[in-house]
Amino acid sequence: MSDFKSGTKIKLTNGDEITVKSKLGEGGQGAVYKVLYNNQEYALKWYLSAYLKNLKPNYKKFYKNLEQNVLSGSPSNAFLWQKAIAVTGKQSNGFGYIMDLRPANYCEFTKFIKAREHFSSTEAVIRAAINVVEAFQALHKKGLSYQDLSPGNFFIDKTNGDVLICDNDNVAPYGENLGVGGTPGYMAPEVILGKEKPSTNTDLFSLSVILFELFFLSHPLEGANCCKHPCLTPAIERELYAENPVFVCSKTDRSNAPVRGTCSNLMNLWPVYPEFLHDAFQRAFGEGLKDCNKRLSESEWKKVLYRLLDESVTCPRCKEINFASMNKGGIIGCTVNSCRKTYPVPFKAVVNGFEIYVDAGKVLTDYHISHGSRDTIIGSFVESKKKPGVFGLKNDSTTIWNVEYPGKEPMTYENGKVVTVIPDTVINIGNKKVVIEKTEIQAQA
Repeated sequence: MSDFKSGTKIKLTNGDEITVKSKLGEGGQGAVYKVLYNNQEYALKWYLSAYLKNLKPNYKKFYKNLEQNVLSGSPSNAFLWQKAIAVTGKQSNGFGYIMDLRPANYCEFTKFIKAREHFSSTEAVIRAAINVVEAFQALHKKGLSYQDLSPGNFFIDKTNGDVLICDNDNVAPYGENLGVGGTPGYMAPEVILGKEKPSTNTDLFSLSVILFELFFLSHPLEGANCCKHPCLTPAIERELYAENPVFVCSKTDRSNAPVRGTCSNLMNLWPVYPEFLHDAFQRAFGEGLKDCNKRLSESEWKKVLYRLLDESVTCPRCKEINFASMNKGGIIGCTVNSCRKTYPVPFKAVVNGFEIYVDAGKVLTDYHISHGSRDTIIGSFVESKKKPGVFGLKNDSTTIWNVEYPGKEPMTYENGKVVTVIPDTVINIGNKKVVIEKTEIQAQA
């Protein structure tokens, strides 16, 4: 394929026309151009002839699947989805598709892994993980699997963790094989070994790899075993990622343990996060390596990730978050090396099995009250401007709260009113009780 020059007109299968403005880049599958369509700028992905040749005998199936993706529409706003197919003459002469342009504030995930970009905060990392999980939950609800997931598919806003997912031409119904090769280290072992076709379960493996890389900027299967090989041949990749994979942080098999230098990111970041996140990855890359039914579902990952937000407590010195369950003797030690300030674990709001540690900006949502949407905010914690360290819970709902302060008559709080956070206070929201508790002091480790 020769490059399209600026001003080149290309037909869309819907009868419309796009105009090429400039070339944005080129990868293994094709080249990407900035184009003008209906007076708005889009991106055009145009397939390389060599890539299409390698798709045979799945060429027609790949094209038909692309058509279906255009018709069905995007599973969520997190996907830079195919909007229309572009062709030059006959289909056999080449084709591509248009999608929304990536905004300038979104960076390639690979740059974070290579330390060329950095998240603004630990909270942004957690929110990026949540956004990735929710995007794939929406995809799977439509009966679709991604097939070729890798860090190159993700663009992330480093300030807030917003995520955009590209190269969605690999997306197909469960069990469909479009001839897409996949990326070693991200394909599920059973797919590499030819035992299973792409599905939700195989996507869940790839998803766990991406989440691990988000938190620890390292691959979960690349430790000492990987370092033994100066060059990863296809045979060695098959051994490391499919035939005999070993989790780098396995509690039972230390043969693939992290190696200083190669795995420095992992060794530095692993202690930053609480044990329950470690346990989730132990399951994902323990039992989940061999048994696809033992992998964490999107709902299970969301519980873990939401808990990280609920347990987060802001350091008063550096303003980075730490996690309440990592306290020693009721004292949190900031994990930021340049800070290391210690501060007490705050009160917590207990409701419906959830524990939300009191901190400015934290929210009580419908997810906590009735397992509904995390986006529906019921209340928000605010800090007194006159008395720093004193907090209240603002009623952001349309429901009148009945509040029982210790030793006082019950009081009512309508929308906009703030309940002072005092231990043993009971906030009645509908038929649910939110109880403010002192944090149970753990024994000094």
